[in-house]
Amino acid sequence: MRNRPPVAACALLACLTLTLSACSVDDTPAAGKDSKSHPGVTLAPEPKDSALAAEVPPAYAKKTLIMGVSEYAPYVTFESDGKITGLVPELSAQLSSLLDIKIKVERTNFDAVIPGLKSGRIDLSAPSGDFIERQKEVDFADFAQSSVTLLVLKDGSFHPKNGLEVCGHKVGVEKGAGTQNVLAAQNKRCAAKGKPSVDAKLYTDLPGASLALQSKRVEAVAAPSASNTSVSQNSHDRFETLELEDMLDLPAATAVYGIQAKKGSGLAPVIVKGLRKLYESGTYAKLFGQWGLPLSTVTRSQIALNGSKQSQTQ
Repeated sequence: MRNRPPVAACALLACLTLTLSACSVDDTPAAGKDSKSHPGVTLAPEPKDSALAAEVPPAYAKKTLIMGVSEYAPYVTFESDGKITGLVPELSAQLSSLLDIKIKVERTNFDAVIPGLKSGRIDLSAPSGDFIERQKEVDFADFAQSSVTLLVLKDGSFHPKNGLEVCGHKVGVEKGAGTQNVLAAQNKRCAAKGKPSVDAKLYTDLPGASLALQSKRVEAVAAPSASNTSVSQNSHDRFETLELEDMLDLPAATAVYGIQAKKGSGLAPVIVKGLRKLYESGTYAKLFGQWGLPLSTVTRSQIALNGSKQSQTQ
């Protein structure tokens, strides 16, 4: 799996492009659009840590780092006025202040992130599931966690109670996300029971998948729980989020989220130290609480370099 506010008939279409989130299933974002896309309190910048700033690799110390992000509220939201808001932009601002580096948040399709990091077009990206397969290509500074759910039409006929009931149905998923592997693993279970495969429909972002659900081009959207929960909570009862317990043990159904950096660049290790500093100062917990993600936090020891031992496929 990966890493993304509120409504009336024609407003719902525009709103869904803003309302997707990405936390653990028990996270409950505060009610109302403004509380999600524009929390009322902006935290003071973390003071510069000269010792940590000195550890930033010289190649990155004097340049503006590009943080590539895709829509994944409340981690990342693309507002109608062009602003990019959410936990990741604010976390980037805190790291920028702490490490004395410039970070610019820029829209990037999720499936273009790893190629962009490898080529140097972008320098960082978040959030993304830390899996051992991805660790071969990029480095991760782990900082959060999540699990997968299904978003369905509340008044629709499709309300699966288990993974096998998803077999043969059209399910929207974000292209390049680990959720594709969840559905691939579910298909093996479908085949073992003589059932047709899940018909996975790929979308460049989660808002596109949710709009497809609204127009009934798919029957569900598989995505991290906060994405789906945020949409369902702000849809005037059009949608609901389902957690299918028997799917949670599938590869990539749960994930540790990290900030990605180019492999071997030396950037991820100092980001880890910066995140731990924010954890110790209390800024880390305040940010997650402010954005409605208190249960997506990890412990200090879980804030680590390539700390996950989880596979996307096994």
